[in-house]
Amino acid sequence: MHVEPRSAGSPTPSQLLASCGVIERVYLEHAPLLRRVAVRKFGIPPADADTLVHDVFAAYIANPGAVRSDLRAYLIAAICNASRNYWRTKEMHERFFVEDGEPRDDAAIPKESFFEGLSLHLVLGATLARLGERCRDVLRRFHLEGESAGTIAEALETTAGNVHYILHVCRKKARYIYDELTRVRS
Repeated sequence: MHVEPRSAGSPTPSQLLASCGVIERVYLEHAPLLRRVAVRKFGIPPADADTLVHDVFAAYIANPGAVRSDLRAYLIAAICNASRNYWRTKEMHERFFVEDGEPRDDAAIPKESFFEGLSLHLVLGATLARLGERCRDVLRRFHLEGESAGTIAEALETTAGNVHYILHVCRKKARYIYDELTRVRS
């Protein structure tokens, strides 16, 4: 495939979209939906949801060629990923810092919750070790990395519906293994 190099005066795809008013139309059409998804589905505070929506559109404007087919689906997936990332970073920040941004004084002292968390971590590790490699991979990609069922399906060469079924079966297996490990034996 031969691609002609752009001359210094030729506009970028983003500039073409902006000159035609496409970006404004797309923003006005999709921004309310993206805010609703962030606030209702992920519990993002409204002010932070606006920031996430702006970030999603900034990414789209920077690279409009990333959208291959359905713009609405792309934007919804992007706001979902941005919302998940929002809670991940917020949780990590709150774990170690108080309101003023200074490190917590008692951050180095383990509490009872630390040992409970460690215990839970060990049990979850044992549960995951007993699951098959495919289950671990699909659960990790979907829940921890925030990948959509569609992208996982492409990697596994299957359908998104099958990925949802695999997730269901793997969660069911994991719950059974977890219950067996945590069951109190008399």
